[in-house]
Order: sequence, then structure tokens, then C-alpha cells
Amino acid sequence: MKRSSVLCLLAAAVAMTASVHANAYWQWRDANGRMVYSDVPPSGAAARVLRAPGRLAGEYQPVEAANAESANAPAAAPTPAKAAGKAKDAPPPTAEEAFQKRRESRLKAAAEEARKETEAADHEARCAQLRNYASGLQQGMRAAVAGPDGSLQHLNSEQRQAELVRTSASLEKNCN
Repeated sequence: MKRSSVLCLLAAAVAMTASVHANAYWQWRDANGRMVYSDVPPSGAAARVLRAPGRLAGEYQPVEAANAESANAPAAAPTPAKAAGKAKDAPPPTAEEAFQKRRESRLKAAAEEARKETEAADHEARCAQLRNYASGLQQGMRAAVAGPDGSLQHLNSEQRQAELVRTSASLEKNCN
């Protein structure tokens, strides 16, 4: 490939990248009538958005403005169940409050899921230990239990069989 064609392709790629980033900004007029350009949306309902990234001009409305418009619109009569569930003077939650509530809900769900996974892993580890212990008892491996004074007391064949029955019952009950 010729050097000039490579440079042309490179220039075209840079131009396309620049045009994509040039359209990723917010444009609005503030309360004093000044034009404002930013990479974050305006706060408050008073601003009239002229350009929003990925949206048509004038299409964007802050959540507060949408809530105000819906409050001014005539609403259907609330059902008794809805009226009883809401306080008359309670304002609707702000976008930030709604976001925090959703975030807390997701965090609680994630924590609960992690707790359940940890409990399941612990349960499986305890069951594996119990299976290993039962296997050792069945194979006749030497086993011992702690006595009343804390010393080890080795099991004889009858005690080993009783321990195996107890362990098998525990496996049947808890590890199926």
C-alpha cells in the first residue's frame, strides 16, 4: 500500500472518531440565558436541553420536570387500595431516593445470595468430612474419641461399629 493511502485512511479514522466524541455532550441554556456545554446532564427542571448524547434536541427532560408535568395533568380517581397505601401529603421520591432504594435492594439481594452460597459451601465441606470419616471407619482405620478428661480413647470394634452407624445416620439425615 502506498504511504499516501495509509495516511488518508488514518486521517479518515481520526476524523470519524472525533465526530463521535464531539456529539457526546449536553447543551442547554441556564437560568440566565447563557449557553452551557457539559458532559453531564443539567440539574433541575428549569433548564431547557437543546442537545443530549444519543437523543434528539428537546427530547430529554429531567426526572423532576417529568414528575411536575405528570402532577399537573388530570389524573384518574385513585382506587381505594391505592389511596389507603399512600399518605396524602407525601411527595413522590426523588430520582436520587429511588436510585438509592434500588441500590440498597440490589446490595441486600447480593449479600443474601453470597450468604447462601457460603452456607452451601460450608455444608458441602462438612458432608465431605463426614463421608471421609465414615469411609475410614468402614476400612477399619484406627479411630479415637476424646474422653471426659480430654485424653484420646481408641475405639474397639464394637465402638467403631456404633460410631459408623451414628455417622451413617447423620449422613442420611443431613447430606442427601
